[in-house]
Amino acid sequence: MRRHVANVFLAAALAASGAWAESHNYSDFWGATNGATLNIVQTGETVTVTGFLYDVDRLPTWISFSGSLNGTSTFTGNVIQNAGDPPSNSWVSNWNPYSVGSASITFTSKSRGTLTLTLNGTTTTGTIRRANIAKLPLAGQYVSSVVEVLQGCTSRQSGLYAGVGYFNVTLNDAGNAATGSFEALDNSPGCTYYLPFTQAGSTATGNGTFSCNDGTSGDVEVENLRAYDDIVTIQMTRTFTSGETCVASTFLSGSK
Repeated sequence: MRRHVANVFLAAALAASGAWAESHNYSDFWGATNGATLNIVQTGETVTVTGFLYDVDRLPTWISFSGSLNGTSTFTGNVIQNAGDPPSNSWVSNWNPYSVGSASITFTSKSRGTLTLTLNGTTTTGTIRRANIAKLPLAGQYVSSVVEVLQGCTSRQSGLYAGVGYFNVTLNDAGNAATGSFEALDNSPGCTYYLPFTQAGSTATGNGTFSCNDGTSGDVEVENLRAYDDIVTIQMTRTFTSGETCVASTFLSGSK
């Protein structure tokens, strides 16, 4: 459902003041080649993990741990296991969490990381990555804000620009390439994007092209695309190759 356009002006202000950090949120389902599955939830700098994995005796194990990134790509926490009752009983009747070790995750990229786990005195290390549960729910019309920084321009002024409008997205049958058109609410030029992408969980990266109705066009690199519920955020770099020589660092966010 289309939301009131006025709300997007607030979104534009938030993006300009630092909402870029959303693109670095690690919340997702993550997995490993040995069958381990981690549910990672990040709120601000705090990261909480619940996981199903196998111990050194190859026995299935449920754990949870939490820690703070503190401006880095690594966090550490105490590993907790729980003893309790089945769902048919009261959830507060016999819940007994206890510490069994420690764990840390270092995110080596937006979609990969290294898990180091010390469980009952034994330390193991492995690689984790975002898991693709379903195709990204990109298709649709978004009420969107765009904030970008233009540098090295020849026919327009460099600097910070912000705008609002409608972002219409369609997907190919394979679900790995998007065509998006941005229609600004003011007299700014509209642009169309063709974005093949590689999915990693609820995020994606890729390289494509763009063309605008003022005669400019060029290449676009998507550093991070994130789609969840009815929200999309895209962090990208546009390099003009025709009609202009700008490089634009662009952040787009929108809701259906």
